Amino acid sequence: MFEKPIVMIDFETSGMSPEQGGRVTEVAALRIVGGEIADRFVSLINCDVHIPYYITELTGITQQMVDNAPPVSEVIPELVQFIGSDTLAAHNASFDEKFLKSESDRLGVWPTYDGVVCSVKLARRIFPGLSSYSLGKLASSLGIRFQGAAHRAEADAEVASHVLLHAATHLRDQYGIQKIDPQLLIEINKRSAVKVAPFLKTWTSPPVEKMTSRDKINAPQTFRHYKGGMYELICEATQESDLTPVIVYRSHDGSVWTRPKPNFFETITVDGVTVQRFTPIN
Repeated sequence: MFEKPIVMIDFETSGMSPEQGGRVTEVAALRIVGGEIADRFVSLINCDVHIPYYITELTGITQQMVDNAPPVSEVIPELVQFIGSDTLAAHNASFDEKFLKSESDRLGVWPTYDGVVCSVKLARRIFPGLSSYSLGKLASSLGIRFQGAAHRAEADAEVASHVLLHAATHLRDQYGIQKIDPQLLIEINKRSAVKVAPFLKTWTSPPVEKMTSRDKINAPQTFRHYKGGMYELICEATQESDLTPVIVYRSHDGSVWTRPKPNFFETITVDGVTVQRFTPIN
């Protein structure tokens, strides 16, 4: 289902933001491989922080639980290592990512994940018109049940993972996308709901052997993706269905990919710096 692993993460915290003194109290990270949850990292976290009463009421996490938990100096490096260079996902990803970055910065640890998918944004774009996109109500709308207590990291991450898998099934059934590049989900996040269907029609590609070859590249050309990774161009082609120009390329692991030609050669802005999405290497 998914071409590459995705790690769904969920933090429980002592407050709403690191800027206001909030610290992490619990984390769950579930690795989705193909179409199933294949691995998980779950831990309470001791940040030597006071747990407000309302947080205990909401999550069930008590002061004693975090006081007896492994220290943040152990948990965060292990978490960052667990995530590795896989794509990161979270329900309301900006919340979880800012806590991950804040705690990592405190320890001088540098995450290397390959982009972030927000399952809230994804659900809004793929399943428009639902009454609510909060995790519990969204799961209910999609027929997904909690296996544990809501507002605990592992239960929330588990449900959010199934939301992601449900979205992948929808993309397969509605658009014929059998193998989903996590980068596709990131691209969907960037678009408004009304633009998603037209975009997906341009993304969907027939198998390479069914493409009409055009401007065959005589010598292999190697490109580096702006987030890392080496790719070799195979050819430029057009889809038989709508004559959309695409680039056919091979990654370092031998898998073959396609991407709309304008998207492959475009420049993007990353942290205020303009870079090429794929940079040619001589």
